[in-house]
This record gives sequence, C-alpha cells and structure tokens, in this order.
Amino acid sequence: MGLFSFGSKKNKVIKMLSEGNFEEALRSAAKDPKYVDAIVELLNEENPGIRGDALLLIGELTVRHKDLVMPYVEEGLPITVLSLINDPNPYVKENAMQSFEIMLRYFPWVGEKFRNEMTSLLLEILQTGDKNKKAFAILMLGKLKVKEALPLIEEFRNVSDTVILPLEGIKWVPLGEIAEKVIKELGGDGND
Repeated sequence: MGLFSFGSKKNKVIKMLSEGNFEEALRSAAKDPKYVDAIVELLNEENPGIRGDALLLIGELTVRHKDLVMPYVEEGLPITVLSLINDPNPYVKENAMQSFEIMLRYFPWVGEKFRNEMTSLLLEILQTGDKNKKAFAILMLGKLKVKEALPLIEEFRNVSDTVILPLEGIKWVPLGEIAEKVIKELGGDGND
C-alpha cells in the first residue's frame, strides 16, 4: 500500500472505468491486491468522475470482499471517504455517502476506532453543509451514537425542507423528521 507502488494498476483501473467495466475492475481487485491499492489511490484523482467511480468500487468491494478492504479500513479509509462528502461534485459526494454508510454497516467497529475524527467531520458537515449533507451527518451521528451532538441535532427538529440522500428509503423526507428520529435513537427529548 505504499505511496509509490511499482507495478501500480492505476492506469488499468482507469481504463476499465472509462470503458464502463466495473465488474472487470471488481474481479481484478478480488484476484490481485494491487488493484485494490489502485482503486484507493484513485480517490486522489483530479477527475471527479474517476473519484466517484472509485468510491462506488470501494462500496462494492466492501459488500463483496470485505476482507480485501479491511487493511485500508484499519488505516483510516472511512475518514478519507467521509471527507469526500464535502467534494463539490455531486457524483463524488453521493458515492462518498453510500460508501461511508456501507463501511459503517460492514465494519461497525470503525465507529469506535475513529470516533473522534468522524465526529469532528460530521459535526463540521452538520454546521456547514447543505440540507442533504446535514441530513446525512445527522443520520451518521445517530449510527455512531454521538450523544454530544444532540443539542445541534435538536436545532433541526422543526425544519420542513425535504432531503434526498443516496441511501435506501431517504427520498423527499423532511430534515426535521430525520432529526426527530435520531434524537429519539440517542435518547433525547423526542416530540410525540
């Protein structure tokens, strides 16, 4: 996983992605760890389409080949993915949301291992992001059981703006409804 890995598969992965061969990229990664290195490296690519595609691949690899992603997760990949939620490109932002949520689901221990870094990033997103990012931050703070975030989350309980997140079942949901649900999950004073 070195910075200058000789025999990098980065260009091969870029070629596969540009030709729409996601399955081929996933199969290659399953056979050769250098492809996983290359996919993770692509998160730093200038081209937002490549970054977004790399995020999709990371999410799929997590679902299909959790063991291949484990070393990267242990080194802080969830933090890198979470920080990409602030990317100005919607494709990157949405794929970062999906991949981060998948990592939390498949590696529940990351919430404890990277709690401070994740909480800090999520609180920043909650304060500075658009309504969709705020909704995502609220949901993830709930998943991570960050009770300290309750006062901030409570500020959104009466917000009627609807949000759309690239997560199952969260399309045109009022931000306040999401906040209310998480407040209850965290043991706060829910309005019934």
